[in-house]
Amino acid sequence: MNGVAKLIIALIVALLVTGCISSSSELHGEVIRVVDGDTLYVKLENGKLVKVRLVGIDAPELEPELMHPGEYPGVTNISCLVKYAYVARDFLKNATLGKEVILVFDSKQGREDKYGRLLVYLYINSTDINELLVEKGLARVFYEKKFDKMEEYLKAEKSARRNKIGLWSCN
Repeated sequence: MNGVAKLIIALIVALLVTGCISSSSELHGEVIRVVDGDTLYVKLENGKLVKVRLVGIDAPELEPELMHPGEYPGVTNISCLVKYAYVARDFLKNATLGKEVILVFDSKQGREDKYGRLLVYLYINSTDINELLVEKGLARVFYEKKFDKMEEYLKAEKSARRNKIGLWSCN
């Protein structure tokens, strides 16, 4: 093995050991800021601050101009959806802010989205917060991309829609 190859291997090992890159399927940290119903900031155990996007779900937008007709099947009342955007954000804030969380990566999607946010399932203890948002009618399933827990999330959404829970009560 030549000197360059040894240097590259040593550099990769050093980055893994220091936590600058991680091959782990999960990370641990504390939620320090909630942006909206599906985006937040987590301070990882190694001190790094990361922006996180909850994989598999889509909460309504806080700004009405960012909402798209038909985005939430059967719901056309944009002002009602915006109301639930704030409810979703507040719920996520109350459930997670200042708490220790586990971030778990999905095997079907990359680790990051096009904006550099980590795409994760967010757990507090054994509770899947992503799925909880869907169960409470505070987010829809993000159908546009396949993900590991799609079947469970679709079942939770179907129940919320049938029972007109949360945003599904908007019409």
